[in-house]
Amino acid sequence: MDQNISESVELGAWLGRGQAFGMVANQCSAAHAECLRNVRESGSYKLLGLTWEEFCPNYAGLTRPRVDVLIQNLEEFGATYFRLSEIVRISPETYRRMVPKIEGEQIDIGGEMVSIVPENAVRIRLAVHRMRAELQQAKEQAEVLASPGITSLQSRLDSCFEETSRMAGRILSRLEVTALRGLVIYSTHHLKEISEKIRD
Repeated sequence: MDQNISESVELGAWLGRGQAFGMVANQCSAAHAECLRNVRESGSYKLLGLTWEEFCPNYAGLTRPRVDVLIQNLEEFGATYFRLSEIVRISPETYRRMVPKIEGEQIDIGGEMVSIVPENAVRIRLAVHRMRAELQQAKEQAEVLASPGITSLQSRLDSCFEETSRMAGRILSRLEVTALRGLVIYSTHHLKEISEKIRD
């Protein structure tokens, strides 16, 4: 009986904190996630006769998948992720790429350590937008390279280059040297034409 009362009081305390943090805009989202994690790990939500699926929308005001993502982000990235999220919307994928640039409560922007505070919001947003653009470009390049047509063409070109390089490394007659040089010039000319066509 005493244990149930104690657990109920503890649940009430976590719920109160969580709701209070949830009301203070986004500034306490890390603390909010911490409260929700404690409720989930302790299983104290069961005192209300609810499953975790039912508890989340009724008491946290969020769907269970959304709450689970918040807790996962807290566990993987810590509170800094949430502080950065208060300044600029940032996906976990982008944040993972930025982790090497983050030290404590600061982020490396162009070689300068900048505090993750609202006063530096403009600089931080620009840095994150740059990172997003780089991620998008890398993704598009990977998709192009992964396309069967490009991959097949690259494989055939690699074979041609390797064969030509092997031939250039052998002892050749004067006629073969002239022919091979002509082939290289011919290939370079056509590749240049294709490059210009792509640019246009």
